[in-house]
Amino acid sequence: MVMAKTIGGAARLCALILIPASFNLAHSETALSSQSGVSAQLDEATGNYLISAGDPQWSFSGTLTSAAGSVRQSGGQDRIGAYQQLTFTWQNGETPLEGTIRLYQHQPLILFEYKYLKAASPASVAFPSFTSMPEGLHHFSYENVPFAAPQFQLGQYGTPWLLFDGRANAAVISPASHFIIAAMHGDGDHLIASGLNEQLPGAPAGFAQQTLMAISPGIRHTFDTWGSALIALGGKTRPGNESDIILKYYGYWTDNGAAYYYRFDPELGYAGTLEAVIKHYREEKIPVRYLQLDSWWYDKAYPGMSPDDHTGTWKAFGGTMQYRADASLFPQGLDAFEKAVGIPFVVHGRWISEQSPYRKNYEISGIAPVGMKWWNEIAEYREANGVVTYEQDWQSRITEQSPAFSNTIGTGDDFYDHMAGSCQVHRLTMQYCMALPSEFLEASRYGNLTSIRTSGDRFNRTHWWNFFYTSQLGYSIGSWPWTDMFFSYETDNMLIDTLSAGPVGTGDALGAEDKTNIMKAVRSDGVIVKPDVPLIPLDRMYVDDAAFAAPGAVKPGVDGEMPQRDETPFIASTWTDDGTIRTAYVFAFSRSGAAYQTVSFTPKEAGAGSPACVYDYFSHLVSRVAGEQEFKASIGPGDSGYYIVAPTGPSGIALFGDRGKFASMGKERIASIEEGPRSVTAQVLFGAGDDSVVLFGDAPSAPSVVVHGGSAGTVSFRQRDGIFSVGVTPDSSTPAVSVGGEPVRRVSVEIMLPSR
Repeated sequence: MVMAKTIGGAARLCALILIPASFNLAHSETALSSQSGVSAQLDEATGNYLISAGDPQWSFSGTLTSAAGSVRQSGGQDRIGAYQQLTFTWQNGETPLEGTIRLYQHQPLILFEYKYLKAASPASVAFPSFTSMPEGLHHFSYENVPFAAPQFQLGQYGTPWLLFDGRANAAVISPASHFIIAAMHGDGDHLIASGLNEQLPGAPAGFAQQTLMAISPGIRHTFDTWGSALIALGGKTRPGNESDIILKYYGYWTDNGAAYYYRFDPELGYAGTLEAVIKHYREEKIPVRYLQLDSWWYDKAYPGMSPDDHTGTWKAFGGTMQYRADASLFPQGLDAFEKAVGIPFVVHGRWISEQSPYRKNYEISGIAPVGMKWWNEIAEYREANGVVTYEQDWQSRITEQSPAFSNTIGTGDDFYDHMAGSCQVHRLTMQYCMALPSEFLEASRYGNLTSIRTSGDRFNRTHWWNFFYTSQLGYSIGSWPWTDMFFSYETDNMLIDTLSAGPVGTGDALGAEDKTNIMKAVRSDGVIVKPDVPLIPLDRMYVDDAAFAAPGAVKPGVDGEMPQRDETPFIASTWTDDGTIRTAYVFAFSRSGAAYQTVSFTPKEAGAGSPACVYDYFSHLVSRVAGEQEFKASIGPGDSGYYIVAPTGPSGIALFGDRGKFASMGKERIASIEEGPRSVTAQVLFGAGDDSVVLFGDAPSAPSVVVHGGSAGTVSFRQRDGIFSVGVTPDSSTPAVSVGGEPVRRVSVEIMLPSR
């Protein structure tokens, strides 16, 4: 064997033992390695290249279409972090190319790039193109349909591919640039390749395409590593889950399925009906903080409409005619309506109609406005009329009916760049709706894209399976998942929506709302009490569903058809992390219409510390779980379960938090925790209108409570299982401080065990 060349003497060549038999090392080889355990090798004469990981011990190899030339080694730092890389040239037929393999020093990531050194037609290049990979891996990607439904097979378009084994070791690989024209290729067993789609006729000199790959133990961890790198590469900063109005506050929605979607009280009119709803909520002290206006609010084309007729109608299904409030609904204009309701708007947008007068004065490609002039004028109108968030709907239709998106470099980017840029200038955030997988990837580029729909219209049980899996994609690309509208009396939907860590909104008819459920999600000032991260499937769910599904069997489609499983329920988790104490929230639901199912998980699997106490939210029972011990509970056919997993630390106390909230330890209520040898001290936030909070937890004996800035009621203690609870009320003299822009009173609550 010829000795490999190294960078700085740091290459670790022990990974060579993993080289597939087809990888030829008979020629001069160049090698790199990183502190993350990933290595890369390139055989210059044959064009063979190899990527190896240390944990898991996996390798992927392929061959360039010619020998590699002009091989160079270098290092540097980009938005992801410090790296080392190999740069080289090769020939793809008559087309000269330059390639790069970049390894990141501190993360198990590989960035591939190929660049056209002269114009090429067609642009039929793939790099990487792995032809040898670990055997027997399961496959997962997202279907090329609105809302990017999950599937346990690999899509041949712009989507991330997940490959994983039975122990949840995983690799995620996806395009990392030009997402609208990019495509993955292969079957995952004999070929894994990344390049451009077949509709693209060619590429100019200097055009470069990138691919990002992450390899590590844990499916969720690998997805998060890949996603964090992808958004860093695109220059996006992940928005916090309170970074705009719809993420921070509870809102009222009028989209498909809502009580006032294309309907209203005829005696009040549309504007009057919604004014009445908001007035009623205020009277009932339901803290609604924004109002969503769906596609009904502006003029659209109607079937059979003449190209010369530009009047349109708010009732029509077609594309946008004039993006202005319909005069018959808002005779005084949108601005006057905003002043009447007194809360800001989230507004919907479609595509451009074939009959729209916009086509005479603006740059429209297919049915998409791609020129900055249109977007700037529309964003200016929205800002001037009380709009804070723009919801771009029907993205799949726009892409599919705008051919230049797929066959021209840059057209799709213009649409998304100009949308985001105009919203940024006019201080608007964005939400994507009905996005294809490639459009999810596109969202990784925009910091003001704060939320993304990850389930079909009118959230309900049939969407749950889709929602949990696709929420992983939404979060990975730096946006918070949104369930879509449901009714507030639907406890499970309200619970899932709150635990998604994204927007929370309902669309009840006037007087039909369930205030009790709404207030389980929010404080009295409308601030959502939520976890730190979205509700995502346990790694075990991927493994379990992949083993169950024959190739192509689990393909739920647009509205979602979750697989029926008599053996196992579906389990997802999220958490609140205080730095030293992480409390997990676990939601499970039955996938059987006939059989009882056992919910089981360890605290570590759920994301919490151990040992722990597990509180069954619906049965009000608590279980103490030690070390790697599994918690188990039974749920009936069609039922669900919800469990709060609180670690028991040195104090001996497991604090569950606010008994009145779904995300009971959410930082919007429990700002911080300190733990001592026999005590826990919580900083509790009271929003405007919050009179008292009931804290609860588990302890080996009845604790005592000391409150600074307030008072405590009598501590109740249930001897048989250790559950305690205590009401805490802030003093009226406790000064309000600003937290997240809201005035709150901060009360310190110390919970202490008796001295031995």
